[in-house]
Parts: sequence; C-alpha cells; structure tokens
Amino acid sequence: MSQPRISQLSVWKNHEKRVVEVLVLALSLLQKKTHLTFSDVNEEKLNTELYFCLIEANRALHKGDMTKGFDYPPTAEGRNPPDADDRPNSPRKKKIPDFYWGYIDHLESDPRRSARNFYIECKRLGKPLQKNKVLTTLYIEKGVRRFITEEHAYAKGEISSAIVGYVQNMDLETILLEVNAAMESYNEPMSPIERNVEGWQNSGISELSHILERPFPISPFRLHHFWVDLREGADG
Repeated sequence: MSQPRISQLSVWKNHEKRVVEVLVLALSLLQKKTHLTFSDVNEEKLNTELYFCLIEANRALHKGDMTKGFDYPPTAEGRNPPDADDRPNSPRKKKIPDFYWGYIDHLESDPRRSARNFYIECKRLGKPLQKNKVLTTLYIEKGVRRFITEEHAYAKGEISSAIVGYVQNMDLETILLEVNAAMESYNEPMSPIERNVEGWQNSGISELSHILERPFPISPFRLHHFWVDLREGADG
C-alpha cells in the first residue's frame, strides 16, 4: 500500500487537529441544545443540528485565534469526492458520507491528487430501537465498515478520519463491549476500539480510536471515535 510523504503527513496532521478542535466544541454545543428530546430524535435531525453546531464552533474558534477553524464550511451529505484511482463505474462515487472537511495540499506534485478530506460519519448508540435495528451493530455495519469496504471506501487516500457516536442511553462500557463484539462478527482486519487515556467522560465527549487495515490506500488507517453523551441525567 502507498504511504504518505513526510510533508503530506505534517500538513494533514495540522488539518486533522483543526477539524477535531471544531468537532469537539460542536459536540459540546450539541449537548446544550435543550429543545431537542434526544430519545425521540432521529439521526438525520441530529446531523442537521450538528452541522449548525460545527458552524457555531468554527466561528468561536476562528474569531479568537485565526490559526484555528476555517474560512469555509464542511460539506454536509455530499457524494464521495472522486479519487484519481477510481474506476469509471466505481460505486463509491455515489455514496454519501455525513460530513467531510477538505483542503488543497499544495505540496502534492500531482494536482489531481491534491484535494484532501477529513471525513466525519455519525451514528446513534444505545438500546436497540427494534429487533432488527440494533444500534451497536449498525454502528459497525453502516458506520465503521464504510471506511474499509470497496463499495463505500470513505476517506480513500487519507490516513485518518472520525466517527461520532450519539449516545442516547445505555452504560458507556456496555456500549463499547457490544460494539467490539459486533465488529468481531465480521471477517475483516479491525482492531478493537479502545478508550483514550482520559477514560469515560460522562456528560461529556469520550474519545476512542482504533486501526483499520484496508484493501485500498491508505492503509493502515486510524479511525477516531467521539462519543457525545446525550443521555438524560447521565451518571455513568
């Protein structure tokens, strides 16, 4: 698998840092949206609210420090941008990730490969909505796996991206156990999701991550997880 150059890595890391700063602040703002009854709100409504929280967070960060945030918004529900190595009939070009935030890498020698995007996919987490709609399973099936299957190939050509978990009920540790168990049911190279050193942030945003092996560049690939606690009266 092809690997990014050192110069590309440094530019990407700065971009990733800026997106993550905006995302974490946006998720904190989302928690304060008291007009939403999260137990009754579907993923589409949550994503819409998150989009505006991203815009609010970006302004707050950029206004205080011009080196933070961006002068342009994220793309919401846009098709996968074409990759220079895509086949003409590649199915990934019709897939629609929740968000991506891009930039142009002016250090890239090939201008056709200079567009870079940090992806953010979002999924609900908690108790099953019904027998055939288990949220912890869908988090893997329709969330994590979209970064490793040829059909979706989210973040193709990138080294990292993120997935947001809207935690609406259940104990956080139980959710993690169920999500990792769901992941093991697929015969695919996905390491277990692990909490970052800060541990669980009840009534906050818990950060987790793991490494994915992919059949397309770039691999290995790091997927960051940000689980925002939207449980009413959450106490752990």
